[in-house]
Amino acid sequence: MVKPMKSLNSLIIAASMLFSAQAVAQTAACDALAGDAKATAQSVMRSAYPYDCCDDTIEKCLQAAKPCKLASRLADETCRLAKSGKTTEEIKHALDQRALVMASILPPAKISLSPEHVWGNPNAKVVLSVYLCGRCPYCSKHVPKLIHALENSSFKDKIAVNLRLFPIKSHENSSQAAIAVEAAAKLGLAWPYLLKSYENFDDFSLERMNEWAASIGADPQKFDALMRDAAVRASVVDAKKEGLTNGVESTPTFFLNGHKIQSTFDVESLVSMLEEALEK
Repeated sequence: MVKPMKSLNSLIIAASMLFSAQAVAQTAACDALAGDAKATAQSVMRSAYPYDCCDDTIEKCLQAAKPCKLASRLADETCRLAKSGKTTEEIKHALDQRALVMASILPPAKISLSPEHVWGNPNAKVVLSVYLCGRCPYCSKHVPKLIHALENSSFKDKIAVNLRLFPIKSHENSSQAAIAVEAAAKLGLAWPYLLKSYENFDDFSLERMNEWAASIGADPQKFDALMRDAAVRASVVDAKKEGLTNGVESTPTFFLNGHKIQSTFDVESLVSMLEEALEK
């Protein structure tokens, strides 16, 4: 008598588990996932859909003979967020917010752009505008991380990061700090000054602003004069009004090609979105 094979159900379950593991392991960020993070990523990818390039779930799009780049990118994003401890609902919300920006569903905001406020290429087609406060502790930690990531990217000469001043009243000396950044901008040193001030965030004083300006090559007398220039102060006021008009409530707030990024600030997500925007 021929012995029956192992339970057919067991074989099906084993094959299903292997298939699921392979589906998640198709991108670098997903490859190392295990446990709850892996289960969360699988749950998202089985139910979330790309906003372009494929009409099926992320998981099924990845199983295509030639998976589209967006499906792989969203899978990477899903797995990275799952690894960081985000829940299924939080990841889906982040993907939905990304879709609003990248699919250009809403009309873009009107945001001023001048070369003196730009890090990168002032003529770039992809513009990341950031409303920030010179005395925002969150900005001081994360904006430099973003610039560092972009400096080490392969596309730093293809994008513009547009600095928009948005002093927050609850941050002590925010107005003076904003005026200092704008004064430095008039000397072509907005970003060097901003990063210098963030580097010394905990050692802030009104007297030290001139020292920081001099340390990055600004003419001390010109900088001091610009700090007292009514036109410089007016530029800060205009930037704040523009931010309020565009629905800015806190700093940093980012807009990609005029589309507000509603999800929580995340350097890796921003870099991924910039890469995607460059591919369009």
